[in-house]
Amino acid sequence: MARETIPGRLSTAHTVRVAWRNLRRNRRRTWITATTVAIAVLLFQCFLALLTAVEQQSFDNLIRYQTAHAKLYAAGHFELRDEFPLDYPLSQLERIQEKARSVDGVAATTPRLTFSARLSDGIDQIACLGVGIQVTGSDADVFRIPQAVVAGTYLTEDEDGLLLGSGLAELFGVSAGDWLTVLAKTQAGAYEALDLPVVGLVGTGNPLIDRNSFLLPLRTAQYLLGMETAATEVAVRFAARARESATLRRLRDAMEAEGLTVKSWEEMEQDFMALVKVKRTGQGVMLGIFIVIALVGVTNTVLMAAFERTREIGMMMAMGLRGTGVQRLFLLEGGLTGLLGGALGSAVALAIIGYFASVGIDLNALYGDMDLGYPVKDVLYPAISAGLVLGCWLGTGALAAIASLYPAVRASRQDPVEALRHV
Repeated sequence: MARETIPGRLSTAHTVRVAWRNLRRNRRRTWITATTVAIAVLLFQCFLALLTAVEQQSFDNLIRYQTAHAKLYAAGHFELRDEFPLDYPLSQLERIQEKARSVDGVAATTPRLTFSARLSDGIDQIACLGVGIQVTGSDADVFRIPQAVVAGTYLTEDEDGLLLGSGLAELFGVSAGDWLTVLAKTQAGAYEALDLPVVGLVGTGNPLIDRNSFLLPLRTAQYLLGMETAATEVAVRFAARARESATLRRLRDAMEAEGLTVKSWEEMEQDFMALVKVKRTGQGVMLGIFIVIALVGVTNTVLMAAFERTREIGMMMAMGLRGTGVQRLFLLEGGLTGLLGGALGSAVALAIIGYFASVGIDLNALYGDMDLGYPVKDVLYPAISAGLVLGCWLGTGALAAIASLYPAVRASRQDPVEALRHV
């Protein structure tokens, strides 16, 4: 049995057909408006894909080369971490690591000895950060430093040497095989110097490591600082499929009995995470401006259409169409314009993102050695999810319909008699 039509109201299917017909009546204007929306959607999706890639590579870079997923500190050390104190050492490293590795979700641990130092080539001195690492096995299980060696070789346990950040090496004008002097203050407060060869250069894309750090065997750092078998921190890597928050909670529960402080990588990088939020806000405002411009175009188009069709609206209302029916018609016209522009913009955006996702964006070619404010390296691979594209497309249609609300209400409040007299 056919569905009975409600007096004074068009069916949904009929409303869609009429709205689509109205858009086709002035195709040039419709396409101009849809193109404006498409450009806004294109910029939004491409920018979001690029920002997501930058942030994800930044987070991965920090975890792989600097912070791991979490670190264990002696009580009191983390609050003074910017001073790189040696007065809060971790002893009994094997027992601490065994207990940490017994936590479900923890894949590997490694001790590190981080200290403030100065490097000298006999002419210049540069303040930097020294990191003593356990060369054999454990450090490579947690961090990815060996994969970041760009010249020379990785450290070896049986030979003293420095693995120098590539930016720091450039400042000194040294390469693998040259010698540098490490000057540092020991735990007892005395100053010690040690001449060491540069065995390799490391380039991670992280400015703190590349421009301000060097690595050396843990035993060499302990000898230089007079700390015997101690370290300042134990870095922890979580299993690939472990839930980070749950693993962190279990690790904290386990280490609490040892009197140790557990900090996640996000807590260690609070300043960077705050910077990311600020940049997201600023970039969101810029994108919002593009979207507003596009929506103003939709509003203007629907308003112009309502003005041009004043007599037509009056005739429909005189024949019994209610004001809500007129509103639905114009809201649907605006929504369809948004969906059309959103589909066009999404299609172009997916083509661009798909291309660069396969070939990558070479940051060195674009920016050289310029600091972008993110620890990123070499090539970015933008990516965007299908769910986000779909959400953006539907959201564009919804926003365009909302932008059409004022013209729709204005059109629905016209007096039929006065509308029919309109010239």
